[in-house]
Amino acid sequence: MDRISNLSDDLLLKILSTFPTKDVVATTLLSKRWKFLWTMVHKLDFDDNWECYYLDQDYNKHDVNSDPSKYGSFVQFVDRVMVLHKAPVLETLKFKVGHWCNSEDMAHWIRIGIVRHFRELEISHSVGYNGYRHQSILLPRSLYMYAKLEVLKLTNMIDLDVPTDVCLPSLKSLHLLRVEYKTDECHRKLLSGCPVLEELVVDKSENSYMKNFYVVMSSLERLSILDTWGYEKDGFVPKVVINAPSLKYLKIIDLTGNHLYCLSENMPDLAEANVNIIHESLEMLMGSLTSVKRLSLCLAVSASMLERRIVFNQLVHLELCGCGPKWWDLLTWMLQSSPKLHVLKLENCKERSRCSVNPIEGHWGQPNSVPECLRLHLNTFKWKRYDGRREEKKLVAYILNNARCLNTATFSLLTFEDKKKKVARELKELVSMSSSSCQLLIDEF
Repeated sequence: MDRISNLSDDLLLKILSTFPTKDVVATTLLSKRWKFLWTMVHKLDFDDNWECYYLDQDYNKHDVNSDPSKYGSFVQFVDRVMVLHKAPVLETLKFKVGHWCNSEDMAHWIRIGIVRHFRELEISHSVGYNGYRHQSILLPRSLYMYAKLEVLKLTNMIDLDVPTDVCLPSLKSLHLLRVEYKTDECHRKLLSGCPVLEELVVDKSENSYMKNFYVVMSSLERLSILDTWGYEKDGFVPKVVINAPSLKYLKIIDLTGNHLYCLSENMPDLAEANVNIIHESLEMLMGSLTSVKRLSLCLAVSASMLERRIVFNQLVHLELCGCGPKWWDLLTWMLQSSPKLHVLKLENCKERSRCSVNPIEGHWGQPNSVPECLRLHLNTFKWKRYDGRREEKKLVAYILNNARCLNTATFSLLTFEDKKKKVARELKELVSMSSSSCQLLIDEF
């Protein structure tokens, strides 16, 4: 402890800022030097799902979720910390609150944070425990006009009632995870008031009120959209419209099949995309990804998309998840469409990993001519959850025979223990017969 106490205040404050506030406050008992040091930390992290310590000398533990009176203890603790905190700038204010938290308490703490010039705000409203019905938290109007806010992360049962005059001129990162919107236009108003926003993360899961979703932003560089549980809307097909010419990273995970994706093709800086969608009408989406260098795909594709010629001239790193009845066709289509591909990673769909007896559906049909990427560029081939079935072996043999620049072939085996040795032996034979320069690596899965 003496060695730690001899560190500079700046270094100690950096260390303290990595711990929950209840633990930081507890350091007041260590020595006189530590008694007031915590008041200068740049981050306050409150969690009423954990034990809460008072600021007095007793430090009695309380489970604040068991009844309202113990939530009252949490409120007193937060209030006292906010009052005693002395740092000239509060970098981060973070709350993880439960079913007893209300809009008035949160608004009070946010207003104090604004006075203390905080730059990052994170609120996670825990839901679904102890059988209590939750209240949504309504954010104060002052937050929507706070000029110094740079990062805003909101999760669960938080109402967005966005005023028309919203103005967040410094906001660069915005996370909206399963929040609630007062109207369909709330998200558009919010984004319109964020002129320098660079990162947007949205989880639309379980949101029955949102119809179309629009992202029209010239400054946006990173966009992630998640929807794992949607609602039927009487045959209505909601649109996700993305017009972000500066976008560099795109992630879409949509397991509902309810959305039509409309992306601008004017995204020349888009370098990386991760797409997991079960909807079959993906021609427009795929046509917007032609500038990517790294691409991860898990798709249920249609014949119409595979008939369309799309060239990924910049693509050097491709990951394909083996799901859907046309996966083999998608693989062939991507090989033919990616002339500069250097790295190819395949993975049997994770949903199939529990039962290794289920093969990837369909049959491998090799291309009429060897794709350019195999002849000139492919140097790394990886297959995770490889099972050694007939169609899989046909593909491996084709790649080993035609990938002239291949340096390494790595396989993680998904099969029963008594079959692994046989599959490994077959792979070694394929490599020895097909390539003298390729190194075979077999990982345990």
